[in-house]
Amino acid sequence: MERLNTEQQQFVEEVARTCEQMFGLSRTAGRLWGVLLICEQEHLSIEELMECLGASRGSVSTLARLLESIGLIERVMVRGERRHYYRAADPQSLVEAELTNIKTLSRMMEAGMRVAGKGRSRARTRITDYLDLMQFLSDEYAALTARWMKKKDKK
Repeated sequence: MERLNTEQQQFVEEVARTCEQMFGLSRTAGRLWGVLLICEQEHLSIEELMECLGASRGSVSTLARLLESIGLIERVMVRGERRHYYRAADPQSLVEAELTNIKTLSRMMEAGMRVAGKGRSRARTRITDYLDLMQFLSDEYAALTARWMKKKDKK
């Protein structure tokens, strides 16, 4: 990968700050995603990311797995290669990751309903509100995804 110019470095740092504030990620994790967002190559190896970020193999590997688990990047297999390569994930993966989070919260709230017991209690009302919100968000994300895919196909 070529060295980042000043404007690219500023973008990568802005991604790092935003990831720290929005997702609670380390700045290095944000930088890794930022680099993958703007690189011209189809994918980058761990070694290329280490060089670009000035980070250790262990740090880059750990952060890559974290970013992969939350849907911001994806691992790419290259035929005949044993090294790991990564690229920025399709924007759709962000929505899919959020849907997974919503489903996880829904399951947790369903367990809360069992603990809250029967009847009309404050706890049950509060948990019901969360469940209603999770269902609403799930439905809305599905509708948004369908509209996004339609719009994307028109491009």
